Amino acid sequence: MKAVERIFLYSVLPILAFYVFLVDGNIESKVAIQEEIIARRTSIVNDAGQEVVKLFDENEGGVMVVTNKDGTLIAGMGVNENDNGEIRVYNKNRNVIGNLP
Repeated sequence: MKAVERIFLYSVLPILAFYVFLVDGNIESKVAIQEEIIARRTSIVNDAGQEVVKLFDENEGGVMVVTNKDGTLIAGMGVNENDNGEIRVYNKNRNVIGNLP
């Protein structure tokens, strides 16, 4: 290999590596902010993959349910049968300990 070829090759390789790893848009991390998310049901899970918060539609009204790590209902918020808002808080035995009509 001639000296001119080595100089060209060794100067182009670092530039190419810099472009691929630092400049190329496919490799850079990108943050996308969603203006609106539309879904019929949304769930939040813990590290074990168990649902701990659920948002869904029931009887033409929105419902939010919070459970503990065992899946026991702890709190719920939604629309009651009179189309009024309602919040209920439960203990670990699923007995209502707080209620807002």
